[in-house]
Amino acid sequence: MKRVAVIGAGPCGLPALKELCDAGHDAVLFERSGTLGGIFAGAAAYPDLHLTISNWAMAFSDFPSPQRLSYSSAEEYLQYLKDYARHFNLERHIQYDSEVHSAQIGENGLWDLEVLQGLEGSQTTSRIRVDALVVATGAHHVPNDPPVELAGFDGRVLHSSEYNDAFKREVAEKKLRVMVVGGGESSADISSELGELSPNVTVWLRRPHCFGPRYLNKAREMDQVRANKMHDFPANSFLEAATTNRMSAAQNVYLYGLWRRILWRLPILNSALNRMCIESTAPAFFLNDQATFVTKNQRMCEAVEDKRVEVLVSPTISVNKRICEFHAARGGVIQRRNFDAVVLCTGYRLDFPWLKLEGFRVNPRAWFLHCFPDGVGHSLSFVGYARPHQGGIPPMAEIQARYVAQILRGDRSLPSNYATLARNDEVAERKYYYISPNLHTLVDYAAFLESVARRVGCEPQLPASCTIAFNLHMLSVVLIVLRRLAPSHLGNVSVWYPLILWVATTAGFVFLYDGLLVKWWLYPQWPVWYRQRGPGAKPIVLQTILGRVPLWKSTAITPGFILLLLWSIPTFYIQRLLSPFLFLPHITLTALGLRFREAWGGLLRPKMVVLHSNIWRVADLFLP
Repeated sequence: MKRVAVIGAGPCGLPALKELCDAGHDAVLFERSGTLGGIFAGAAAYPDLHLTISNWAMAFSDFPSPQRLSYSSAEEYLQYLKDYARHFNLERHIQYDSEVHSAQIGENGLWDLEVLQGLEGSQTTSRIRVDALVVATGAHHVPNDPPVELAGFDGRVLHSSEYNDAFKREVAEKKLRVMVVGGGESSADISSELGELSPNVTVWLRRPHCFGPRYLNKAREMDQVRANKMHDFPANSFLEAATTNRMSAAQNVYLYGLWRRILWRLPILNSALNRMCIESTAPAFFLNDQATFVTKNQRMCEAVEDKRVEVLVSPTISVNKRICEFHAARGGVIQRRNFDAVVLCTGYRLDFPWLKLEGFRVNPRAWFLHCFPDGVGHSLSFVGYARPHQGGIPPMAEIQARYVAQILRGDRSLPSNYATLARNDEVAERKYYYISPNLHTLVDYAAFLESVARRVGCEPQLPASCTIAFNLHMLSVVLIVLRRLAPSHLGNVSVWYPLILWVATTAGFVFLYDGLLVKWWLYPQWPVWYRQRGPGAKPIVLQTILGRVPLWKSTAITPGFILLLLWSIPTFYIQRLLSPFLFLPHITLTALGLRFREAWGGLLRPKMVVLHSNIWRVADLFLP
């Protein structure tokens, strides 16, 4: 077993510590503050901040939320983290008020850490030697610098991390003219709140942004969030049901994206959201929203629709004291506004000044699975630097931590060519997410989770009866297609036989194990699926969660859901029939160390296997 140091007691460091302890390692966690929780430890500054990922999707795989399926407030999620630490007795391994000042690897391969411990003014320095280092300080740690254009602004400037009730009161009392910079989740919350306090709130975006609603309808988002605290909402009404389900992941990106483009033309979602999504994805007609980061919060869209907030899209601005001029892409001033204050919702950057490692690249895409840097992956790993396009960061950190713990124990090993795989993945991710090129943490939820899970050995499996029913169902589809396209090949076989088989197996999908196959395909891919088997398996956890969402009570038959089925089922069939013809070139190119390029039809593969070195197996052609 190894002596391992974890840095950071936030929602990524805690599961890393827990997995290391479970694997039998001697682990210690250093937290520079006096409490656990990371960015959520300061949640009191945001009394109405709610997560954009449901509590079940943000929960760790072996500790599901006891609450109904809903969206947690920041305070509620902080309490969940405290309960998690208490349940697994983690605090005995945590050293608070302990900041790692430097870390360097010696000739013997061990890490020498210099740790400043104690409160400021009375700190002492400790020197510790460990076999391995796990970094979990988070991707939301160091605020980005303000845009250079704002250098001439002489009003108040604050980062979203400094946004609090005192500022809101000042805006309300003085009716301050506020510019909010950025289009992420914090901007959606802050601009909407400020739009209720002042008639002069403007959001500046350099380019149009893509938005997604927490719930798959056009109703007021926060009204639903609050109602959901008291009442159960159907599992398929949550955004992640449409974006992280396995049926979507089994499609190719073109079919997946085309559905979005159709959806945005229909009166199902907020009209301002639809318009912004269409504008933001114009450069990526085929990849659509897959080419960009999606803000999973429609509050800004509601504020725009209500005319409480204006959004100005301008590549550049010029500033003279309080006057801001917004410029068109081809030059010229399109709008001029006066502002008293600017709120920077411009995100965060990665910074590891204490890590003394020659040649180290501060870019998660350069690390295999956003975790293992070239040359030192056997003893240095990063967890929590994979931000899923849809879904939460903590489950990504947990699955990474499970892999790290198994590698350090010797039960698993990194691929011998992991550095080459990382370089190939970096190129593929950069080309795939080309509208958001600088968001280096961005990953595909299903592909990333499954890629790591297959290396851990914890990818979920369905009962044999479900797999048999699925293959009989696909046989009926093939027979129906052949009957239509090449009837002579079936001789005198009646068309009724495959139709009866199709109906019977479809009924099996609904009734086998309370619709387990339906939940598998159409419900969110919650982290608990990955505790069904493998190291640290707790299948009862998955059974309990699925039992809390009985199929007939947790599936809302809405116009949007009906349209989703009408689109997803035929495209699922198309992809399943297409995949065998793509599998051979895929494994051939993979064996040669080459990427299956877009020009060669690489993006016609199931979305699940396009990114993150996810292994496409022969068995996948026959599994649901």
